[in-house]
Amino acid sequence: RCSSDLSVMGLTQLLSLCLCLVPALSLDCGDEKIRGVNAGGWLLLEPWITPKLFEEVNVGENLDKIVDEYTYAEFLDPDFYIGRLKLHWDSFVTKEDFMKVSEAGITHVRIPVGYWYWDVEEGEPFPPPNMDETDDNNPLFYLKRALVWLDELNMKAEIDLHAGPGSQNGFDNSGRRGDIGWVTEDYPEDNHNVLRTVAIIDKIAENMKRWVDEGVFRQETLYGICLLNEPGGWMEKVWSACKEELFPLGYDAIRKHFDEEVAVNFQQAFRPASDYYGLMPESEGYKSISVDMHRYQCFDEFWAGQAESDEGWFTHIDASCRIHEENINATWPMFNGEFCLAVTDCQKYLNGGFATPYVPPLASESACQYYNSDWDTYNDYYKDFLKQYFLAQIDSFEYGEMGAGWFMWTMKTEDNCAPEWDFMFLLEKGIIPANLCEREIVCEF
Repeated sequence: RCSSDLSVMGLTQLLSLCLCLVPALSLDCGDEKIRGVNAGGWLLLEPWITPKLFEEVNVGENLDKIVDEYTYAEFLDPDFYIGRLKLHWDSFVTKEDFMKVSEAGITHVRIPVGYWYWDVEEGEPFPPPNMDETDDNNPLFYLKRALVWLDELNMKAEIDLHAGPGSQNGFDNSGRRGDIGWVTEDYPEDNHNVLRTVAIIDKIAENMKRWVDEGVFRQETLYGICLLNEPGGWMEKVWSACKEELFPLGYDAIRKHFDEEVAVNFQQAFRPASDYYGLMPESEGYKSISVDMHRYQCFDEFWAGQAESDEGWFTHIDASCRIHEENINATWPMFNGEFCLAVTDCQKYLNGGFATPYVPPLASESACQYYNSDWDTYNDYYKDFLKQYFLAQIDSFEYGEMGAGWFMWTMKTEDNCAPEWDFMFLLEKGIIPANLCEREIVCEF
């Protein structure tokens, strides 16, 4: 017979064990809207998010050669490449980060990944895919760990194929800066990289399903899979490849492994929202598709001009509130997968990528003296604008039945180097509300 003290001790231990097995609850507004952040610059490098990671290797004969993850692997010793990125993968995104954003009402995390984690062809500089997920030299070790954390916090993930083979847009965020090689002028006769992308999507979905079946995380933790981030749809051949092959074949690849409880996500491809109205409709048997729009107010001549205008901040707020109109005629749920609070391209390495020195292609020198990424120099008027600007954008993103919500780009930056892009920093500074469920409404619809 146990003593009463031992019985109490045993009961306490049992309760503690049970509590450990129950997923922690994040703040959820209960309206089924996506409120999310991107884990940008983590499992796929971008120089402006982690400038020191690139500056430390762009020295000597490598100066201005290492500008993306492809060249990081190409010009550096393979052991250094893996060893340095292992330190980054292990430290840049933590469970504590997820906990902090979840307390504010963030329920989703979009995780950009590169194709080379699952598929490498001869001539590419990346190491062969490592399928040993217990090896902490393997990026999939850290992806798996992050999904476990999100599951424990009752949050959801979108796996975003951010980099496609050959580069789908020529930007550094595709893994390889330069020309678009995902399709060429020989498309559709040469569709190798398009079909390779579909095969990679199949591998990603199979990987996620295996982890679910092994009990690594619950299926409901996986919101969806994005087929490919930001294809350069300004090229008609790229847009044709999306509509005719990537979207239908990528959909089928995911549905081989997951039913409609996991969303198939189409990224905008630099096309107007109206191009997605009626695309692959439910009447043809498609289910649980969502469309990811990316809307930035800092990347063209118009917005560069607004940075010099006395009325510029008001123009940003008005434009943000008008975005809701694109949700009205949508036939699939639309979320805004990337946005920020920047109004210029002054941020070091942001527009055009790593260069010594970095000269913004659009913003003037005087604008960049003001929008200088130094928080301590910002006045209260600008900080008040940033508060309203954030709220106006998310008001539109959440509008209506088809306004599915948003993911801000990005969750964090190296040493808070990009304040207007850094969700966690803006949350800490009171620009983003501490409780997204009880926030001010800016737009009048």
